[in-house]
Amino acid sequence: MRLWITHRTNYRYSADVSEAHMELRLRPAGVEGQRIHAYDLDVWPQTTVRGYVDGFGNHVQYFNLLAAHPALEVFSRVQVETGDAPRPEPLDLAPLDLLLFRAPVLDTAGVRRLGRRARLRDPASPEQVLEALDRTVGTIAGALTYATDVTTVSTDVEEALKLGRGVCQDFAHVFIAVARAIGVPCRYVSGYVYEGDGEPFTGASHAWAEAWVPERGWTAYDPTHPGLSPEHYVRLAVGRDYRDAAPTRGVFMGSAESVMEATVEIRTTGTGPT
Repeated sequence: MRLWITHRTNYRYSADVSEAHMELRLRPAGVEGQRIHAYDLDVWPQTTVRGYVDGFGNHVQYFNLLAAHPALEVFSRVQVETGDAPRPEPLDLAPLDLLLFRAPVLDTAGVRRLGRRARLRDPASPEQVLEALDRTVGTIAGALTYATDVTTVSTDVEEALKLGRGVCQDFAHVFIAVARAIGVPCRYVSGYVYEGDGEPFTGASHAWAEAWVPERGWTAYDPTHPGLSPEHYVRLAVGRDYRDAAPTRGVFMGSAESVMEATVEIRTTGTGPT
């Protein structure tokens, strides 16, 4: 599937701020299952944008605005071709990755309860791991209802479970916590999901998880949209949780309040980034 994606993030301040420092993970990963045909980034006020690859292999762009400004806009455009589920990566998980992605998130009553429902007896068995993770997707559907404006980026797993509501980020965090609690390495994925049927789709960025399945490698799970085909997804970044893979992250200096608005539009027809 060929997708044209625009991602606009606006920051408005109640008064001029003296400087701002931002990190962006908006350039899609060149991994199996997705091919990047074009990518472009604009920042206003104009400034120099630099880049590097972080410890998780993500493309990171960053900039420093050192002049007073009343607002900040980040606008990315990408043309990407997606396909079937990616071929497995090397099937030996590096020791550091094993430590990073299997470390427990929270040892809480809610996580333990969902972990018991997964009923995983042998973490070395691919079949048992797949069955346990499928059960986990089902139990999360019963524990959380999708709702906006209830949680924030700082809401932890136990709080989301107590609220019983949340957004894709919360669903992904709960899945990761349960997977790790039953001994399955799991990581957070940020990106986009196309929910349209040939028509333009407007929404926000998305989040899901990838679990390490023996003999299969990293396998994607989206507890928010179970059953959606892989070609609908575009991966931006991976990490331990939201903080490692957030599409935009930054700070500003000044005595002002800020409001952030982000909009993503995904189309299946177009002429590429414009």
